Amino acid sequence: MANRPKGYGFSREVASKIDSKYSDEDEMEIVSWIQSIVSESPSGTGKEAFWEWLKDGQVLCKLMNTIQSGSCKVNPPGSSSIPAMKKNKEMENIGNFLKAAESYGVDKMNLFQTVDLYEGGNLSQVQVALYKLSSIATANGYEGPTIGVKVADKNVRDLDEQKLREGRNVIGLQMGTNQVASQKGMTAYGLGRQLTPQTKY
Repeated sequence: MANRPKGYGFSREVASKIDSKYSDEDEMEIVSWIQSIVSESPSGTGKEAFWEWLKDGQVLCKLMNTIQSGSCKVNPPGSSSIPAMKKNKEMENIGNFLKAAESYGVDKMNLFQTVDLYEGGNLSQVQVALYKLSSIATANGYEGPTIGVKVADKNVRDLDEQKLREGRNVIGLQMGTNQVASQKGMTAYGLGRQLTPQTKY
């Protein structure tokens, strides 16, 4: 992965915590899902191979274009011999995927930042984003293979004004109730608490 230093002290602790969230089981499920849609495979298994496979953004753009045709522009990074230009095109592909996924319906807070994938700093968030994309695809009527949980359907209730007025008169249980057990009649008002000394035998 990128030769970015892990840092020291708190920075290193945070990086290690993020790193530990990466799931090999999720990786296997996500890889087989993407393979079934775009017919491309990583060079191997494991975090490094997963990162290498996705980091130029081409596989992600192909995935997005299969789910929603023409939604993600792909820049082939191999067309440039200058390393800086190649890097720029790869990061642009990731950015295009993120924009397309957001406009498709994936919540921005469930997506990742370009550097999370490009530098391999937060691949667990990449996994989260791909699961969410699949869930949104199912909700949007995509009929291909999917992973993750189905997004709940909206359950909108239309209540008439009469019902709403009735609801305002009901006291919620969070506000307390006077219909259950109370301490009424247990002690006289103002009487001190009676303490009995414990005796040892």
